[in-house]
Amino acid sequence: MYNAHAPTIMVTLCCVCRHPIIVLYVAIAVSVLHVLSFLFMHWNVSFKALVSFRKVAQLIDAEYVQVIPHKFSGKAEIVPLEIRQTRDLQTGQDHTELAFEFRKLRFTYHPDSNTFERLKFPVHEPFDYYLKASGYGTPDKVGAAVQQWGLNKFEVPVPPFADLLKEQMLAPFFVFQVFCVGLWCLDDYWYYSLFTLGMLVMFECTVVMQRQRNLRELRSLQTPKMRLQAYRAGKWEEVPGEALLPGDIVSICRPKGGPGAEEQVIPADCLLLGGNCIVEEAVLTGESTPQWKLPVGGGGVSPQEHLHIKTHKQHVLFGGTKILQHTGDKNARLRTPDGGCLAIVLRTGFETSQGQLMRTILYSTERITANSWETGLFIMFLLVFAVSAAYYVLKNGLQDPKRDRFKLILNCIMIITSVIPPELPMELTMAVNASLVALARKMIFCTEPFRIPFAGKVEVCCFDKTGTLTTDHLLLEGLAGLPDRPPLELVLDPNQIPAAAAEVLACCQSLVLVDNELIGDPLEKASLQASRWSYSSDVAMSHDKKTRATVLQRYHFSSNLRRMSVITGLEEEDSVQPVPVALLKGAPEVVRQHCKQVPDDYDATYKHFAAQGARVIALARRVMPAELTAPELRSLSREEVERDMSFEGFAIFQCPLKVESEPSLKQLAAASHMLVMITGDAPLTAVHAARQVHIVTRAVLIMQHRLEAAGHGPDAYHKPGSIEADAEFEWVTPNENLRVPFERNWEDLLLLASEYDLCLTGDALAHVEGCGLSRKLIPTVQVFARASPEQKEHVLQTLRAAGYVTLMCGDGTNDVGGLKAAHVGVALLAPSATAEQKRKAKGDKPDKKSKKSAAAAPAALPAPNSAAPSNNTHDHKHNSRSKAGSPAPGTDLAVSKGSSKAGSSSKKGEKLKPGQAMLEQYKAAGRPIPPSLERMAAILDKMEDDTAQDVPMVKPGDASMASPFTAKAASVAPVTDILKQGRCTLVTTVQMFKILGLLCLSTAYALSVMYLQGVKLSDAQATLSGMLTAGMFFFISNAKPLPELSPTRPHPSIFCIYFFASLLGQFALQLSFLIFMYRTALAVMPEEQRQDSESDFKPNLVNSVCYLVEQIVQLGTFGVNYVGHPFNSSLSENNGMAKSLRISSCFLALLLTEAVPQLNESFGLVSIPMDLRIYLVVGAMVVLFTSFVLEHSLRQLFPAPKPPQKGYLVHSKEIRSIKAAKAKERKGQ
Repeated sequence: MYNAHAPTIMVTLCCVCRHPIIVLYVAIAVSVLHVLSFLFMHWNVSFKALVSFRKVAQLIDAEYVQVIPHKFSGKAEIVPLEIRQTRDLQTGQDHTELAFEFRKLRFTYHPDSNTFERLKFPVHEPFDYYLKASGYGTPDKVGAAVQQWGLNKFEVPVPPFADLLKEQMLAPFFVFQVFCVGLWCLDDYWYYSLFTLGMLVMFECTVVMQRQRNLRELRSLQTPKMRLQAYRAGKWEEVPGEALLPGDIVSICRPKGGPGAEEQVIPADCLLLGGNCIVEEAVLTGESTPQWKLPVGGGGVSPQEHLHIKTHKQHVLFGGTKILQHTGDKNARLRTPDGGCLAIVLRTGFETSQGQLMRTILYSTERITANSWETGLFIMFLLVFAVSAAYYVLKNGLQDPKRDRFKLILNCIMIITSVIPPELPMELTMAVNASLVALARKMIFCTEPFRIPFAGKVEVCCFDKTGTLTTDHLLLEGLAGLPDRPPLELVLDPNQIPAAAAEVLACCQSLVLVDNELIGDPLEKASLQASRWSYSSDVAMSHDKKTRATVLQRYHFSSNLRRMSVITGLEEEDSVQPVPVALLKGAPEVVRQHCKQVPDDYDATYKHFAAQGARVIALARRVMPAELTAPELRSLSREEVERDMSFEGFAIFQCPLKVESEPSLKQLAAASHMLVMITGDAPLTAVHAARQVHIVTRAVLIMQHRLEAAGHGPDAYHKPGSIEADAEFEWVTPNENLRVPFERNWEDLLLLASEYDLCLTGDALAHVEGCGLSRKLIPTVQVFARASPEQKEHVLQTLRAAGYVTLMCGDGTNDVGGLKAAHVGVALLAPSATAEQKRKAKGDKPDKKSKKSAAAAPAALPAPNSAAPSNNTHDHKHNSRSKAGSPAPGTDLAVSKGSSKAGSSSKKGEKLKPGQAMLEQYKAAGRPIPPSLERMAAILDKMEDDTAQDVPMVKPGDASMASPFTAKAASVAPVTDILKQGRCTLVTTVQMFKILGLLCLSTAYALSVMYLQGVKLSDAQATLSGMLTAGMFFFISNAKPLPELSPTRPHPSIFCIYFFASLLGQFALQLSFLIFMYRTALAVMPEEQRQDSESDFKPNLVNSVCYLVEQIVQLGTFGVNYVGHPFNSSLSENNGMAKSLRISSCFLALLLTEAVPQLNESFGLVSIPMDLRIYLVVGAMVVLFTSFVLEHSLRQLFPAPKPPQKGYLVHSKEIRSIKAAKAKERKGQ
């Protein structure tokens, strides 16, 4: 907490000094102090607080607060402290509030805890609080709520160009760059200095314009909020979405017709109190199938239970989502005037789910860099050489009393600054930007660019199964385990399916009719189709019209409960009144616990089909007492409904893998990645799928709960992690031929992991965690089955804690925890069902926006063909999947000639590329187009594509709140694209460090030892060198990754033997070459041409030879250290880099051969004797060849470490010692 005061530095000269030079030095020192204090206030918040503010003891006396966020949550800031009088909404009393705003979030002071906390919203109250809420009773309370929470707006300010440019130009590296330019100017290198300064300013202006454009686009992307009826002051009134407040009671319904009605979204996060809603949440969560939202007042929750949005998300309407269908509740406590659903507002503004996504996108538009602690340490390493060189110059210079002390100090400063590459931030930023552009072209969007290099270091790839690796083409193979039939016999003929089983298949579901199309879980749609029943508006009818079932109450699927049930009123053709029947379906081991009796072969039957990869659903029903009325039935608890069921059979579904899954994971396994599956599916099904995609490659042991397998409920279990619970778990093979009791002995577990691939169920994982073994055991496990969303997150956190760089790929909200916990989270955001429906309604014509995206993205996506799957017994996923045989996302597709011609005549308003525009002008003039002109047009268009380096704006429709990477695709193929681009970026960054290091070391030597000998560069020479360097770095940053991932891994860090051995070895070769040529030229050059370090530049033999040596070394450094295969395009494939090297080499050859004497004169070069030229050419060839051999030999001798294919291999030494000890023990017996 601080008060502000103006920093001043005052110096008073009491008398006129007799030495004016001292006055000048004092004035310069004071000016430097002022400038440094001004700059440090921008660079360091703590320094700004020290200089510009005064710390206070009492919070009430403060005017500003220093905020220090967590890593990657923004930079520290000093923000104003707001002190105001507010009224408490609960008590109505006025009180003083102290608060501040940081990154669109408001923090208020709480005296009890003496801390600032995020502004509290009513999101953790008991359900009874929400059910009794009546909104704001008076205008005063509305005013107090507005003062406390503010309006429901997403304000995205666009700072002026000058302000953003000032921010960029006050960055530490830019100031350092300008300082270096000033030093070069003082040494009379004007052209070079102005070229460098112009290049830097242009780059910063480009960054500022890009940020402004992104912010303006983000403002324009805000979807219109629907107007709602709010219950205030005892009556309903229509209010705009921006005026909603937490605690408002509102009526929510589907937007009525009118301009833009389809685009209107729910304006805030709301809790549903009455009625049902069908909501599309694809923009936020990636769930492409519309979600059914239920009221909290309809049962299923206790009034005393507290709301937890993550747990009770099926009752929450999230801001930014769209209402597709609603059904009001006529019996609600407050009747809505428009027939809408009754809800209470929970959060508004940037605190909503949509607001959190907007904040992520908003602050991802800041400066993108790949800087890290490695950069600082590398610069410190280079400084050792620079300080040594500067000391050498200073020591020799002070020994000469005639030497100009100012130029001596200037030279020493230039030596030290030369090892800090001024262009380093720009080059690293260009590398990350190029990757962002490349990924966006493949429809992969990133909201956290700093994670791209992490993708090159990934060691463990984790995948969800349902909806990620498998398709939604569910096929009901038949029913098994039916009464009076062999247990393994599959029955698919609807005429042979028992009526009771058909009732469960047709009625126990959550399908909804939206715009005359049945939408929902593909598993349920397949069940309904197989039963031949019809369904509409909670009424199901058998195919013969003799049986009618009306759904009275639903108990929706829960990933924790792994089951679903409904109560129906069943009417036969000749029945007097409906018969209440409870229907249940779910995981076989769960349904068994709710049945009165099951067949003896129950377990063997479902395990037989599960081991073949089938998804097995157990069906059960119970006839309820006929005297119960509909209201009484709805009031029954779930436990009362789901007891004493009668088993009716198993539904066997096949869910095949997506076409892209097996080849993608095969490529990942071959590229030195550990593969792990984390799913909510059954263990046998998960193991079968894992074997198909190379995750499981050996015999499998599954750790499961004996009591659950035997049909006992959780009440019979001991506490997970307890000694008593150990006996409840066992390791068992899928065919149950081998059973091994669980023991918490780490050595025994390690031996099991060395012989088998391991699978843990959710209960087993909880027990292992309770035993304290999870950190050791989890990295050795290949499959996690029946895992809850929280357990998915725990697995990723444990792998990270074990030191692995992790990737998680999933689709939908059940995977959000794991996606956020991984270093690289990849959310698959397939087109939503309603979007596909609209696209089909328009005749499959993509809109203009889609066409523009396609033009910018040569990679094509497979077209989804159906709604997303929901695993009602396991993961309950909802995702749109690709058609079998569709091309993998991210792969470039060849465009046919027909489509090319169709696309040549662009629509009105579309901007043509330069080449296309030129051809159109010729066509319009009726002039013939020769083939040479077509080639020129193609070259122009390609140049525009190659130079379009603006980082695309990530939009809410392109990113989900689930993870930093979002792939608009339906398969796991984008994972390989991300890893390839990550490796390419990582390699590019490492080679940039090495090249810059070599150039800086040679510059430091040239400025020190060579400078003392009078060797200098002319202004033109320095400018040419700078231009060549900048151009080559640009082409390096545009290297493209290879189509296939390599088993060879890139070095994850510059701090390794390979990097420094190569750096120092090449520097030694280059230095030896330079010294040899310098001494050879010095011996030949006449005495009268020699210069001292104080004289201005004059062309002579030594300067000319040394300049050519430096240029040869520079070109050789780029050529030798360019890393092509197996990570990115080779030197010959990188056209820009190859052409740059060829042109530069030809230019140097012209200078060396003196073919154009005027050219040599313009660059300050004199004629070189033939023998020296021969030495120069031969020496260059020797140095380049030796450097090439050294670089590639070191790559082979010190390759990057590979992670083990299986986690147990990390403990290979320990396993060998354990086996040796056990063998010795057996021999002793």
